[in-house]
Amino acid sequence: MVLVAPYRQGDDSGNEGRNQALTLNPSGRAIWELCDGTRSATDIAALLADRHGVDRDLLESQVGQALAELSRQGFVEGISEAHVNGPAMTFVVGIEDKTYFHWQTAIFLESLRGRLPPGWKTLVVVCNNHQPLSDELALVLDRYDTDFTFATNHADTHLIDVGNNGGETHAALNKVEALSAAAAKVGNSDMICLLDTDIFLYGDLNLDILPAGCAMPRNWHIEEGVFFATADENKGKGVDLRKLLDALGCKQEFQPGGVNIFVTGEVVRNKKFIADCFRFAHAIFLLGRAAGVEVTWIADMPCFALAMTANGISYDLLENKEFLVSDCTEKSIPFGTLYHYYSDPADSGQAAFLGSKWHKQAYHTENFLRSDLTLYTEQAKTDHERYFFQLSKAAQDRLDA
Repeated sequence: MVLVAPYRQGDDSGNEGRNQALTLNPSGRAIWELCDGTRSATDIAALLADRHGVDRDLLESQVGQALAELSRQGFVEGISEAHVNGPAMTFVVGIEDKTYFHWQTAIFLESLRGRLPPGWKTLVVVCNNHQPLSDELALVLDRYDTDFTFATNHADTHLIDVGNNGGETHAALNKVEALSAAAAKVGNSDMICLLDTDIFLYGDLNLDILPAGCAMPRNWHIEEGVFFATADENKGKGVDLRKLLDALGCKQEFQPGGVNIFVTGEVVRNKKFIADCFRFAHAIFLLGRAAGVEVTWIADMPCFALAMTANGISYDLLENKEFLVSDCTEKSIPFGTLYHYYSDPADSGQAAFLGSKWHKQAYHTENFLRSDLTLYTEQAKTDHERYFFQLSKAAQDRLDA
């Protein structure tokens, strides 16, 4: 079923002078047919739950997301943000202006396109010392009509991240920089979800699992008694994060969260919190060196949790698989997962997807979206790997249009 809405005067969607068309799958059609101007998302979910014998709570979330998209496209009116539990969310990534992040950013933005409720948005923080954008990155940001801001590139000033050759591929400190830059873009009560760059949303966003306050997914790196000990070369040596807090006189309970974090605008406006994130990142690295650790790296993972703990900022520890860092061995993953494809054969001996031949390290200097994706798609082993290449092709087509 295809819906067509005529162009509306004052439309700022980028479709000026053109009609809007939207193809509905069977679920979308069932929802559309129940939109009579009087029914709420709850009413529609209840009717569909009774009709098909499915879980009403799950349906209400899906109906809310479908109505939000219909509203965004101009097919229905009067849809508010009331179906979203909690404040507006801004999804933030911090990148350097280099090829490695151009294609990752495009895939990330493609995965969220059309899946955010009204009032929710994406923000790309370009850590390039406020220099003009490259043509390639400017194209990505323009085609996805996403908000962006400039910030400092710490790879140029802190060449101590040995694991990444002094920021040659990525400066972890720029993740803290992105959080700091995002403070100017949100209100105190708004939420920020700070994500790694190599992430894409698998399927529709699951609003029911998103926290409404400060939170971090549990992280196995930080959960170890000694940080850095997870690298075999370090032979159990590392830094005790609890002792680091004790040395500062902090007695608040430390929780092992990191990688992707959720914080309020009020928290990121706290300049001491941001400064402490930077301080802890440096301290962990230097203490690792002092402890004789062979392989050290600037760790954004524990620095957020340490800074929040030291400043008395409470946060929940998320156990949802949808937020956890993938171990890349899953045959299937839940829809709504923020899939972190951090691993690959060049990194740690395993591919980003189960049985996959694809790996991101092959595209440090080459744009993955400029390659032929057909062979990758044909060789995909799992549904979520196939979905990744479908997103990649959609991003490729959008950039080439």
